[in-house]
Amino acid sequence: MSGKGVAAAILMSHLSATLRTLISLRLPLCELMERASRVFCETTLPNHYATLICGHASSSGEIELCNAGHPPPLLVRADGEIARMEATGVPIGMFCDGVFASRTVHLAPREMLVLYTDGLVEAENAGGDEYGIERLSAVVGSATRQPKAVIEACVHDVRTFRGAPALRDDLTVVVVSRL
Repeated sequence: MSGKGVAAAILMSHLSATLRTLISLRLPLCELMERASRVFCETTLPNHYATLICGHASSSGEIELCNAGHPPPLLVRADGEIARMEATGVPIGMFCDGVFASRTVHLAPREMLVLYTDGLVEAENAGGDEYGIERLSAVVGSATRQPKAVIEACVHDVRTFRGAPALRDDLTVVVVSRL
């Protein structure tokens, strides 16, 4: 969400309500994102936008993702390969007529999708160095294939990296796994 504090929280609540309303229409994922972006754009100030990833997962392991300008999720394959899934669209609300694309991946058993906020990869240490996606990828690659262990490893490593500096943004990590 653009901004911080109460204003950003109110915008997030507005976007969440918009998405919850549109989800009930059972629209294709890209159309859902386009409508949400248009509503958000038309009902907020021009400098308000949000990055997000919206997806649909099936029991067969198929996951369709639409990434509206959010940091790229990490796709962790069973063989240890880690691929970044880049954005498929601009942030929600940036343009009232934004067009979104989706990408579908298949998760085999023991494969994972690691999603995170920019506050994680942009966390800084006392020297002003950013944590970065390369370091995150290394931690994810070395962790066991258990979602909880991956999350704990990420949080521990970023805390160790940061040291004492105060957080300037949220830190969120979500792991989607197929067992």
